[in-house]
Amino acid sequence: MKIEVHIGAMVRHGDTENRYQRLRELGYDSVDEDLCRIKDPWYQDVEEMKRTCASRREAAEKNGITISQVHGPWPTDDTVPENRRAVWDLFHRSLYGAYLMGSPILVVHPQMPFGWGGPEDPDEAERVTVGLLEDLMPDAEKYGVTVCLENMPFKKQRISTMPYIRRAVESVKSEKIGICFDTGHSNVFGRDPLEDIRIAGSYLKTLHVHDNDGERDLHLTPFLGTVPWARFIQGIAESDFQGPLSLETGGPAEKLAPEAPLTVVDAAERMNADAARYLAAEIEKAR
Repeated sequence: MKIEVHIGAMVRHGDTENRYQRLRELGYDSVDEDLCRIKDPWYQDVEEMKRTCASRREAAEKNGITISQVHGPWPTDDTVPENRRAVWDLFHRSLYGAYLMGSPILVVHPQMPFGWGGPEDPDEAERVTVGLLEDLMPDAEKYGVTVCLENMPFKKQRISTMPYIRRAVESVKSEKIGICFDTGHSNVFGRDPLEDIRIAGSYLKTLHVHDNDGERDLHLTPFLGTVPWARFIQGIAESDFQGPLSLETGGPAEKLAPEAPLTVVDAAERMNADAARYLAAEIEKAR
């Protein structure tokens, strides 16, 4: 099983070329690229999107790294129905960006028409999320990019959990709509990762792997929190999932003080990669 990490874990290494060189040095096979920030220039200008994605794809190919998934826009304000079309257009732009980078997957989050924590109509939140997936489906099929809906850590929002993620995805009825399983978000709800992986079933197309204390979405290196990793290993081993073990964490390196010496940064980054290698190897053993 191959291993990958979110590109944000390489933030200390400066520009795109240096980040990809470091990914190679650490032994990663692939990367989770990022088009989250909707105020960045590539969302305003298609030519800038083309330039940005071309530079990342070139750096990946030069260093033997595959771009296996891309983070779509986050956060977005979809609380005002009149603005929703403009927000959804950003998702279409990120889907095009994933295509330009050669990524087979774009990860999106459930829509939050009632904001971050206020009272919501759960049926309406689900309807709006399904609406987004249906809106993206034609471009997903055109560009050959699978849009994956991710489970979330927001306890006041019903669609955060895997049973409702599956229901939303299943209702769209397209091979280009799938699921991203996030271990840390599942753990915030105290859910069993084995059960969530089974619920995702054949819709499971990509992973976000990280740890936390069961209360906060901390994005820690595996084994620094309370995720029951043996259950996760069992779930992936018995599934048909063939993608990489994808970390969504900078690990300890991301949390070090800016003045931390390079030797400490190096050790922290290697710890993160070693955790990914261990989980990947254990999954292969269990298959």
